[in-house]
Amino acid sequence: MIHVGVDLHQRFCYVTAVKASGEVVLQRSVENEAESLRKVLRSLPEPRQVVMEACGFWPAFQRVVEGEAARVVMVHPQRVKAISAARLKNDRVDSATLAHLSRCDLLPEAWMADGATQQLRIGVRLRIALGRQRARAKNLLQAVLHQEGKRKPVSDLFGRRGRQWLAGVELSPAARNAVDTQMRLIDVFDELIGEQTRALEKQAESDPRARWLQTIPGVGAYAAMVILAEVGDVARFADKKALASYAGVVPRVRESAGKRSHGDITRAGSETLRWILLQVAQVAARTSPAARGYYQRLRVRKRPQVAKVALARKLLHCLWALLRDGVCYDDKVFAAEQGAVQKTAR
Repeated sequence: MIHVGVDLHQRFCYVTAVKASGEVVLQRSVENEAESLRKVLRSLPEPRQVVMEACGFWPAFQRVVEGEAARVVMVHPQRVKAISAARLKNDRVDSATLAHLSRCDLLPEAWMADGATQQLRIGVRLRIALGRQRARAKNLLQAVLHQEGKRKPVSDLFGRRGRQWLAGVELSPAARNAVDTQMRLIDVFDELIGEQTRALEKQAESDPRARWLQTIPGVGAYAAMVILAEVGDVARFADKKALASYAGVVPRVRESAGKRSHGDITRAGSETLRWILLQVAQVAARTSPAARGYYQRLRVRKRPQVAKVALARKLLHCLWALLRDGVCYDDKVFAAEQGAVQKTAR
C-alpha cells in the first residue's frame, strides 16, 4: 500500500507519498487541476490510500482522485494536530504527517458526507445565510432610526403598520435614503427566503426522516431539513452521547488526580446544528408540556441559558432515537423518561 498525504490549498496541494516501510517515494507540489492530480497519482504503485484534512473544498478533490485511489480518507484537522504536535509547520511537514499517520493506522477519520447530503447542505446553508443577511439589514435600518432619535410606535417594524410608519416618518435626506435602501434589500431577501423555504419544505414532504422529526415540539419542515443536512447518516453515531458531542452541547470535562470538574459546553462540531437545536428548544419550552416541565425544573437551580442548552441536549437525544428507530415523538414518553431520571438521581 502507498500512503499519500495531501495538504490541500485552493490553487495547489502538496503531496507526500510513502511506502508501508516509511520510505518516501514522492514529495512535491501539484496544481489543483484534475489531470495534474490524476497524473501524479498514476505515477505511484497501486494500491494507494489518499489522506486529506477536512476543508471547504474537499468534495471537489475527492471527486477527482477517488478513481485513482483504493481509498480516500478525510481526517479531523484538530485531532491531527494533537497527534503530531509538530513545532515546524509547513506544507511538506503537514502532508508527510498525514502519510505517516496513514501507514501507522493512526488516522482520526472524519465522516465524508454523501452527494445527497452535500446538496442538501448547500441549500440549507443558503437559506441560513439569506436569513442572517436579512437580519443584518433590519439591524442597520433600526440603527439609522436610533441615530435620528426616532422610536418605533409598533412592535413589528416590518409588518404592515410598521412599514406605514416608516414611509411617513420625518428623516434627514441621508437617513431617508438609507432606510429606503435597506427596505428594498429586506423585500428582496423576503422573496429569496420564501423561495428557498418552499424548496426545503417540498424536499421535507418526500423524506420520511423529516416527517419523524417534525413530530418533535419546535421542529418544522425547515428545522427538520437543517438537522438532516448537519447530521447526515445517524448510523455514524454510536449513541446519543456521540451525537450530542458532535453538536457541541456537552459540558467540558476536566479530570486530574481522581477529581473531575465540568465546565461550559464544548461548542465543538457543527455550529449550525447547535444553533438550530437552541431555536427548537426555545419553542419546545413554550409549546410542549413535558419540555416546559423539564425546563422549569432546571430553572430552579440553573441560569436560563444553561437550562435551554440542557433541554436542547435532551431533545437531541430524542432526535437520535427517532432517526435510528423510525418512530414519532411522544410527549408522554419524554415526560416519563425525565421522571425516571429524577427518581434515579434521588
